Amino acid sequence: MATITYGSGAGFSRSTSKTFEYIAPQDKDGAVADNILKYTRTETTTETVTTTFGAPEIGGEDAISASITWSVDEVIVDPSSAGAVPPAARTYNPRAEASATVLGPFTASTFSLDGTTFETLSTEKAETAGDVVKTNIRGVYYGTGGSLTVGSIAAGGTIRSEKRWSNTDFLRTTATTVAFAGS
Repeated sequence: MATITYGSGAGFSRSTSKTFEYIAPQDKDGAVADNILKYTRTETTTETVTTTFGAPEIGGEDAISASITWSVDEVIVDPSSAGAVPPAARTYNPRAEASATVLGPFTASTFSLDGTTFETLSTEKAETAGDVVKTNIRGVYYGTGGSLTVGSIAAGGTIRSEKRWSNTDFLRTTATTVAFAGS
């Protein structure tokens, strides 16, 4: 009988994914001759439920929900031999994307959320008979933040982080880290 494994302790959850990066060299006729393992990549995402309850106010309006996702672009130099760690892996272009639903109209060209000022990309106002006015807003900020690793991630680092607010739940934060190995 298989042993049942239970999840992590109260207050956080974790998911791990491992990918095997292969190269498929072709022979002289274009057919794949072999699959060679370049390296493995492990991403671990940890979510934490904080003690902060509810969603923040945005532009003077109450928010129903809001989220910020910090991310970076990556460049990875493939190793020169099979089953080896990449000799260089770097991140660049840190940015944050925010989205929120607020009660009431919203028309500003910028908005602040969690201490960051976002350029408004779009707003969608919904006026439904018998319901309050709701506006969905999206924004972007280019710059560092969110505990991201900018620069070398050859030894690992944080490539994505997120905060999610809801007016009916506790603030949830996630962080995704990456690590590389040979085979």
